Amino acid sequence: MTIYLNKVKLKILFLYLVAYASLWIGYARFIVPIYGYLGFEWSPNMVKVLESSLALVLFSTSLPSEVKRPSDFFIHVHFLLPIVPMLILYSASDLPRMYIYFVLLVFAVVCLIRKFKLPKISGDMIPIHAMTWGLLAICAIYIVSIILQGGLRYLNFNLLKVYEFRSLAFQDLPGIYGYFSPMVSKVLLPFILLLAIYRRKWLIAGLALTGSVIMFALTNHKGPLFYPLLVLGIYYIMHFRRRILLMLLACYILVIFVSLAPFLINNSDDTEQNLSCIIMGSLLLRRAYFVPAHLNFIYYDFFSRHPHTMLAESKVTFGLVDYPYDLDSAHLIGYHYHNNEMTGANTGWLGTGYMHLGFAGMVMYALITGFLLSMVDTLAERRDLGILVAILFIPFLVLFLSSDLPTTMLTHGLLLALFLTWACKLKGRIKSEPHKTVAKFFKISVRCCNQHS
Repeated sequence: MTIYLNKVKLKILFLYLVAYASLWIGYARFIVPIYGYLGFEWSPNMVKVLESSLALVLFSTSLPSEVKRPSDFFIHVHFLLPIVPMLILYSASDLPRMYIYFVLLVFAVVCLIRKFKLPKISGDMIPIHAMTWGLLAICAIYIVSIILQGGLRYLNFNLLKVYEFRSLAFQDLPGIYGYFSPMVSKVLLPFILLLAIYRRKWLIAGLALTGSVIMFALTNHKGPLFYPLLVLGIYYIMHFRRRILLMLLACYILVIFVSLAPFLINNSDDTEQNLSCIIMGSLLLRRAYFVPAHLNFIYYDFFSRHPHTMLAESKVTFGLVDYPYDLDSAHLIGYHYHNNEMTGANTGWLGTGYMHLGFAGMVMYALITGFLLSMVDTLAERRDLGILVAILFIPFLVLFLSSDLPTTMLTHGLLLALFLTWACKLKGRIKSEPHKTVAKFFKISVRCCNQHS
């Protein structure tokens, strides 16, 4: 067993080094030449290259080599996004040493706190079929309510036009819809889909997918189109033996290669073709990997020289703390670094923690994040690991990359996802093998499409 674990750790280390080298090449060959005007600078510091490499080796070999509980998986996700890209920026752009060291410190705190075992709270109150139909009814009522308030006027299925319709789509809706839509898209519809796949209820799975497409068309947010595929992919990965290796190889490294390949092999002088070759790299490599990492450094740069917000934007202070700026934090950063107050520069807890209370805020957020991961591990006892990790993946990814901690817990559905997994009866044996079940679901979907075409 020890020999096996050592071999697995060596494979994980090797894949982390491959990921690090691939990101370095992507940053040097793609991000800086094309998007340098956005603040991505090329100023490598060899001492910092050595420091970041040592940090990569230290953490990748100390993180779990097997997924025995959900936090084993989530802690790798968190290190890969955004911390590994931050190590690239730190060394390739010569960014502040103090901040990256503290980022690694608070990440270590998360790794430590997640290991504390919390007492189990009895749940399992709602049968799966009742949960499925209840959530489906809630989503249907919500979608119909948008339509009844004129939502069809801005119905759009074109990905390229979402920014034209997004502000219009919500202008006639009550403000509370801005809180409900992320929960429906990120938690309720994906949870219905997972439960349907788990029980092999293809009609319900089709309804959940249809609901996600309609949510995309009504809200003009791209996320609802991709959330179902993402949760199904995580559910699929979680039922393999070597989940960490599969995540690193098939998900993380493959995305880098897919992002860079069209750009690196393109030799055309055609402007339109050149633009098409950088779209994938912009959406995946730049937006998913480097933008959140870069924004963390930007938040540190700004709030190390300006007053911290002291949680004034959060409802946890009950309005007792005065907010020191005219713009909200995301648009404040967008205005100061991109000269456009309409640009929303959202980032995860590493940046917002420093924004609120400096390094003390980062420590506080690290303790809460570790506590949440420990809570998830407690919920996972005697429950289906695949469903639990898949439904919580999107809220935790939002927390790591693009939202403040209180906002993620309330608006982006982290607390809701925790409640649903706690309340739903997910005990018992797995109904089917996920790789066969998901494949069968897609085969049935394709067959139905062919029959109607």
